[in-house]
Amino acid sequence: TAYTGGEALMIKDVPTEEIPSLKKSTDGGDFYVDPILGTYYLNINLKKAPFNDVNVRKALSLAIDREYIANTIMQGTYSPAYNYVGPSIVDSGDGMFLDNAIAANGGSTYISKDYQANLAEAKKALAEAGYPDGKGFPTITYSTNDSGYHKAVAEYLQQVYKKELGINMKIDIVDWSSFTPQRRVGNYEMARNGWVMDYNDASNMIELFYSSNGNNDGKYNSKAFDAAIDKSKVADSKAHFEALHEAEKIMSEDYACIPVAYYNDFWLQSPTLKGTWHSPYGYWYFQYAYVEG
Repeated sequence: TAYTGGEALMIKDVPTEEIPSLKKSTDGGDFYVDPILGTYYLNINLKKAPFNDVNVRKALSLAIDREYIANTIMQGTYSPAYNYVGPSIVDSGDGMFLDNAIAANGGSTYISKDYQANLAEAKKALAEAGYPDGKGFPTITYSTNDSGYHKAVAEYLQQVYKKELGINMKIDIVDWSSFTPQRRVGNYEMARNGWVMDYNDASNMIELFYSSNGNNDGKYNSKAFDAAIDKSKVADSKAHFEALHEAEKIMSEDYACIPVAYYNDFWLQSPTLKGTWHSPYGYWYFQYAYVEG
């Protein structure tokens, strides 16, 4: 209301339910979508059964349609994530980390973009874990705070797990002030998570899963992964990034988390507000801003 009335020239917390009408009413001219360096992912508490079974984690990951989440539920304001580390993150030389990871993986992302093939793999993995068609699988609880697209994503997960895997899922909406501390101490089964990078190096994303990292909310613990991270802590750029690629491959094959989408920022800004700059780390700068007219 403040924006449409001219009292505010920019708002960065756009109500998601308003996005379709805002895109249409402003003809896209006031509504901006710009990539930032980060990934929206789901944590799985590896300390709790049945999530300590890699086949269970694999099933829960491959059963979701990332294209549908990003382009329908999130209305095209996010991008589907098939690797943990996303685009525009540098690698050694002139390459990009994601491009090089795909090239090293035979030209494919770690999670296939073929949803129907993924779904077949998910059902197979669940059966191999001892729960064919979800038989005998306990009801699971998914925790999230209620803002942005988080509740809508939770409801989609609830539906797809029931329909495709035969798994019942309860949604636990947690107040923001309690959500992060609850997840940090491991008081959850599955939970929404995400990370926007502090600097452009894949280590800032991947090291979150080091066994002793304070942000390792899933309590992932892999000697091979930790060893790869330890190897990455060298001055030699080529060796550094090779070790990070090794670490990402290990955590991806372990399904240490479930990448869902790559973050974009979306906001409304009046055409009269000039000279602003939006950072790929999710900040806006106004030191050179001015109002025209």
